Amino acid sequence: MGAADSLGVNGRVPAWDFTQVLGIADALPMLLCFVDRHERYRFCNRSFAEFFGRPRGEVLGVTMRELLGADAYAARGPLLAQALAGERQWFAAEFDHLERGKLALQTEYMPQRDPVTCEVLGVTIIVQDVTEQRVAERALRESEARFRRIADSAPVMMWVTRLDRQREFVNDAYLEFAGLTRAEVGTHEWRDFIHPDDWDRLVAESMTGEATLQPFTLEARYKRHDGQWRWLRSVSRPRFGPDGELVGFIGAAFDVTLAKRGELELKAMLAEQSAELVASEKRFRAVFDTALEMICLMSPDGRYLEMNKTARDLLGLSSEQIAGRLAWEMPPVVDDPEAGQAMRRLIERAAEGATAEAELRIRCNGQAATHLASVKPVLGPDGTPIYLVGEARDVTELRGAQEQLRQSQKMEALGQLTGGIAHDFNNLLTVVVGGLDLIAKREQDPKLQRYARNALDAAERGARLTAQLLAFSRVQRLEVQPTLVGPLIENMRPLLRNVLGPGIAKEFELDSHRVPVLADPTQLELAVLNLAINARDAMPEGGILSFRTEHLTVAGNDPELDDGEYIELSIGDTGTGMPPEVVERAFDPFFTTKEVGKGTGLGLSMVYGVARQSGGTARIISTPGEGTCIKLYFRRAPADAQVNPTASEQGVETRPPIGGTVLVIDDDPDVRGFVVSTLEELGYDVREAHDGSEGLAEYRKAAADLVVVDFVMPGLSGAEVAKEIRSANPEQLILFVSGYNETEAIKRAAPEATLLAKPFRAEALDDAVRAALASKVA
Repeated sequence: MGAADSLGVNGRVPAWDFTQVLGIADALPMLLCFVDRHERYRFCNRSFAEFFGRPRGEVLGVTMRELLGADAYAARGPLLAQALAGERQWFAAEFDHLERGKLALQTEYMPQRDPVTCEVLGVTIIVQDVTEQRVAERALRESEARFRRIADSAPVMMWVTRLDRQREFVNDAYLEFAGLTRAEVGTHEWRDFIHPDDWDRLVAESMTGEATLQPFTLEARYKRHDGQWRWLRSVSRPRFGPDGELVGFIGAAFDVTLAKRGELELKAMLAEQSAELVASEKRFRAVFDTALEMICLMSPDGRYLEMNKTARDLLGLSSEQIAGRLAWEMPPVVDDPEAGQAMRRLIERAAEGATAEAELRIRCNGQAATHLASVKPVLGPDGTPIYLVGEARDVTELRGAQEQLRQSQKMEALGQLTGGIAHDFNNLLTVVVGGLDLIAKREQDPKLQRYARNALDAAERGARLTAQLLAFSRVQRLEVQPTLVGPLIENMRPLLRNVLGPGIAKEFELDSHRVPVLADPTQLELAVLNLAINARDAMPEGGILSFRTEHLTVAGNDPELDDGEYIELSIGDTGTGMPPEVVERAFDPFFTTKEVGKGTGLGLSMVYGVARQSGGTARIISTPGEGTCIKLYFRRAPADAQVNPTASEQGVETRPPIGGTVLVIDDDPDVRGFVVSTLEELGYDVREAHDGSEGLAEYRKAAADLVVVDFVMPGLSGAEVAKEIRSANPEQLILFVSGYNETEAIKRAAPEATLLAKPFRAEALDDAVRAALASKVA
């Protein structure tokens, strides 16, 4: 069929199928028309006519130039000519629509040929309005461009992958890190950059994350282009197509090397600190549990949190038994309301932020003891207590020692007083003893002589009493000398009678053998007196106190005594006795079982020292409820030792005078008068001075063969006088007299000087002066 047949002679479609063709054309959304060789529209569908806003009848027969306008035709005319020449044309161009403005149109010119002659009869034109598509594409391109600009300027690596995990896009940071060009991205295998130690883990985590179709995070080490391993943390999320299908993933990675390094260093530091904390905890635990004091940790309301081993052992409690319990409702204070209230007050005060301290009398291991308890707060950042630390220290022995020290200080003060009194008594006794001695020697009546010697013995007992007072006051120097124990005890009978009172019977069994021992007689008397007083206190209802001496020989069978002869002095009572634990400690210094204020704990230790001083020892035999016997062992003095006789034992001896000048310096006029008169009667040329200053003046007037000076004087002391005299005459002989026995002080003042202790008799003065003058002759 030719073109004329298909379109009719006048270019019209045959009536029998025109309606069908027109319906199909009108149903198409695109613009459809046909122009003949003369560029006149011969057919158009409804969409075409509506596009131009004209009825279809006004479009048909109109030329393309007329319909489109000169400008639009100028752009399309050449293409139409080529189509009429037989070349199919496709192009996209903009069109200025009268109402809709500038539109994007996609146009196709398809030549229509005569099937027989192949002559081009016209052109079928199909036009599609792609304005919205172009706008969307433009927006997409702009969005992609913006994304690329943003991605390339981002400091983090970014990428887009396909389902095959190949990178579809990477940003500049990615290229810089990997050292790639964009051309190499398609062949790039990102797994090759993973650290070998992280490879298996990371690939497994990546596959697991992708399978969830949810965002996921990975962290691993990757090799940078310079060979350095860097820690990267990546966040990936799935991307989907228009129909919701998975098309790949988009991700970003951050270099977290510094943070990771800091994290690892922090972990190492935490591990080190944890180890140090564990070590510190061990050290604290070691100190906490080995401390001798009881220590506990409490909450601010006074509930036990922890208690050290010392406290748990002393209280017999376990950690489980104390946890969470109130301190004042637990041992050791729960059974003592007063102690419990005191503990509660300590805790309440500490809970207010102050350190509280008090002494509590509590029982530990069944024994009552004095404890110094303190509670201290541990403050938090805001200054409020978060814990309380409690401590308790047994101060029983300390308080006992302090009490003993106070008693000793009292005794020292008393001793200073008694020492001063004893010194004055010695001055008085010097005159009494000297006077009685002269009377006894000059009186011819035997009866009066006996009276005088008895009075002299009494005066000498008074002298021994002052010596005891001086020893008590720690002023008298101990002098170990041959001493007869039996006679010493015998002479103490009057004193013991007064001390013990009538309620205690006294028994004496004294050995008749006159065997001297090495002891300080004054200290021995004090020891006997101390033991007698202890025995009296142990017999409050009365009893029997016995004194026995026995001569014995030790021959290799005693661990405490060397072989030899000893005198055993036994002092036994029928009192309360002592338990073994008291006997074991009885000789310890400061140990006492007496009430506070009634004992210093020094008595028995002093007794033991007296025995040991003589080369012996002391022992205790005691049975509770039956009594106590203390045995003192004194070593026998050498065979040639001489015992000083008493006044009644001494005879009168007349010795020729040796002559010489003596300067007597003493502040006591009675003592000075006795010394001066005695020396004058003995044939000495005597001058006197009443104090140190006058004595120095007298000495400067005329020297003396011997200077007799009182050691203790007001103003210039005897030591100062001796120093001045010796500075003028180093060879000057000096004899000190004193109511004290200051041997060490005298040696410092005048090393070669001798001492005559007050009180003394004329013979003792004569002996001392003769000995001093004889040393000059020698």
